[in-house]
Amino acid sequence: MPVLHPHDLRGRSVLVLGLGSFGGGAGCARYLSKLGADVTVTDLRDADRLDEALAMLAGVRVKWALGGHSEALFEEADVVVVNPAVPPRAKWLAIAREHGCVLTTEVNLAIAQCSSTPAFAVTGTHGKSTCVALTAHLLSGHDGRVVLAGNLGGSMLESTAGLTKNDRLIVELSSFQLERLVAPDGWPHIASLTSLGADHLDWHESLESYHKAKQRITAHQHGGCTLLLPESAVGTSWQSLSNGGIAWLSEQLLQDIGATEDDLPFHEKYRMPSLLAAIVAARQLGANNQEVLHRLRDFPGLPHRMMALEAPAGMRVLDNAVATHPEPTAAALLALDGPVLLLAGGYDKGLPLDDLVAAMLGLRVAHLHGPGGKRLAVEASAAGCPVRFHADTATAMQGALEDLSTDETLLYSPTFSSFDEFRNFADRAKLFHKLYQNWLEVQ
Repeated sequence: MPVLHPHDLRGRSVLVLGLGSFGGGAGCARYLSKLGADVTVTDLRDADRLDEALAMLAGVRVKWALGGHSEALFEEADVVVVNPAVPPRAKWLAIAREHGCVLTTEVNLAIAQCSSTPAFAVTGTHGKSTCVALTAHLLSGHDGRVVLAGNLGGSMLESTAGLTKNDRLIVELSSFQLERLVAPDGWPHIASLTSLGADHLDWHESLESYHKAKQRITAHQHGGCTLLLPESAVGTSWQSLSNGGIAWLSEQLLQDIGATEDDLPFHEKYRMPSLLAAIVAARQLGANNQEVLHRLRDFPGLPHRMMALEAPAGMRVLDNAVATHPEPTAAALLALDGPVLLLAGGYDKGLPLDDLVAAMLGLRVAHLHGPGGKRLAVEASAAGCPVRFHADTATAMQGALEDLSTDETLLYSPTFSSFDEFRNFADRAKLFHKLYQNWLEVQ
């Protein structure tokens, strides 16, 4: 893929391949149409499943090809903007290349239009969103704009429009986005890895391919750039990828800024690389120690990330709905004390469960559901963990809530993706909160 600037697409035939589910595709189509590109949007879904995206594009000059793709679309296109969810071996990418189409992504176009803006890009199997949100919070006193973009949803093209050297760009990048990353030399100015395990093997097809995609965050850095790495075997394995400086994410950094335990917004060990990376990046991007320390204390956190919900006296309920693979669930369980109930399940991506099962051995009980929960139930019960398997998500949620007693903790950490019953993790989390509120009312 070449480095393309959005203005290079003015007057050209552009095919947006896939709208996605979080506004990026629709925002991209809208932005490029306003720039003067001849935009066609194609998606495998029918119009009745794309209400939100269609509403976003109401009145925008675009052509539609919904309910499937056709080869004729690629015959007519000069440029194809590929949605991150399109797998690397999708036949339509091969067809696009056969017809001489130039392939790019919204992320690549957005980076090209603001490459002079100091940027901090973050990837990892978990901890990415917390890291970028905390970094932006620590920089909230910056004189220019501070923009959060990337895998958080919305259109990166629209959110980065007009950025200058005086602004700051904080980007979360998924393995899907990094798989096709093409950026100007020297981008990002600062990159960080928060964690590295196994995920999305159904898309990448192997753990090696998944890890190689993550490593692409360093591909365009040069000697003036910095790579932030956790002090772990994973961090050490990435050391040779650095094209510039390395900053190790040591808890010594907390002493350097005078932070105590009471100053920190969270304390779980597995989340420390995210916190430390945010501190280092914010300092490099202009925040002083006093600003960092002050803003650490009032960081509100993100929803669905070990979020303590209002609960009856003596009970604790933690919403970790963003956890859609085994690693963060295992880490969360190891960080909890006292009797714990786990609520988990969903679509099975086939990831290893050994470490999670080991972390579950101290549970009071696990309430499980879905294909993933079924496999976990078999492995966990064989290891001696008490398990209750439920017919569906709602039944499991209700059963776990009704089973919770005084002096116990319920950890809602799905561990598996939501696609067995829901559009995305957020829709599944909404159901949990609805059932939780109903349960609270009768306590």
